[in-house]
Amino acid sequence: MRRIEELDGLRAIAIFVVFGVHLRPFHSHAFNLLGLGWSGVDLFFGISGFLITTILLGLRGHQAPYQTFYWRRILRIFPPYYAALALLLLVSLLHRENVFYRQPIRDSLFLSSARPELVRLAFQRLLHGNLGHWPQPLQPLIAQYNVPKFWPCHAAFWSLSVEELFYLVWAPVILKGSRRVILFCSLAPLVICPILRGFAHGPSLDEASGFLFRFDSLAAGGCVALLFLAKGSGRLNNRILDLGLVTTMILGFLVFAGLSWYCGALQGVEVRYRWVFSVFGFTSLSLLCASVVGACVRWSGSLSIVFRALRSRLFVYLGSISYVMYLTYLPIYILIQLVFVNLLGNRIELERLQANTGLVILQGVLSVLCTISLASLSWRYFETPILRLKDRRFPTSAARR
Repeated sequence: MRRIEELDGLRAIAIFVVFGVHLRPFHSHAFNLLGLGWSGVDLFFGISGFLITTILLGLRGHQAPYQTFYWRRILRIFPPYYAALALLLLVSLLHRENVFYRQPIRDSLFLSSARPELVRLAFQRLLHGNLGHWPQPLQPLIAQYNVPKFWPCHAAFWSLSVEELFYLVWAPVILKGSRRVILFCSLAPLVICPILRGFAHGPSLDEASGFLFRFDSLAAGGCVALLFLAKGSGRLNNRILDLGLVTTMILGFLVFAGLSWYCGALQGVEVRYRWVFSVFGFTSLSLLCASVVGACVRWSGSLSIVFRALRSRLFVYLGSISYVMYLTYLPIYILIQLVFVNLLGNRIELERLQANTGLVILQGVLSVLCTISLASLSWRYFETPILRLKDRRFPTSAARR
């Protein structure tokens, strides 16, 4: 498929939204809405669901579809990921942090989002008819004044685990499944995942980082890819497609915004830990992100100021390097925090540092600039040669059966 520059622009927006949730000043209520920045991950999921489904549909007549697809994914994902994971483990050990050996192994195998204990819990409650807990409204999050550590940054890799597991199970479905099987597998997660989240939810559980609990975010992007396939084959006209995308976008935004407000996003509450949001909020966000992706594809090349901004050179470039930016921004932020801590010299000053909105913003700005610089170097000298190898050895335009 041709490159859609607007999707690169969406990636740029997604990564900066994710930056906001971690780099915001916790003490300032003016930045509470940045607490919804984790939604940028769902935008990444929507883009991946659409692109991967479209690519796999195009490989159905390929001579070696599995080899081509998996090797292209491996060459794109693995080298930067394992380099970042190795560096994170190294700096954590040099910083004398406690690293339990099981977690690096799980991360190296992309299994951090495999949560069998939550799946068992969900099915046990489902069989006994017991819903997950309905916790009372949560208090706003309070910043913790601890010496920054590197290894906890590995927790951000859960989303990469979700995507890798998606690639693993989605390729056979699209490449070998019938039309009905593909349609069922694309629509079923939009119903099953909210049910699983509802039964697995608990005040001390994080079902939002489990693969089976977030599959709907990727499947929604796949549904949009199927709509464009139907449009290309003449089974769906442009008017119905446009109406469906706009309607889904509006309804998804209204439900997501309404639930976020109801669950206390404006007061700094982590809405993901509320039962009603876990069940309905993530699904509405999935539909919103997928419809936004569909709109960018449908009206790609539009002269609207929004689309012109998305395909601008700056946005496209930032979207291109967003993968390494996502892998490295948290360790870089921790490193900059440690520099500030060493300059201040003691724990009390660290508390003052994290309570100072201006200094927190300064740390965030420096972290973003350093992250962009490192990702740019990686893109030019590390990733680009590998991408050339990928296109040369495993072209998607190879001879078809």
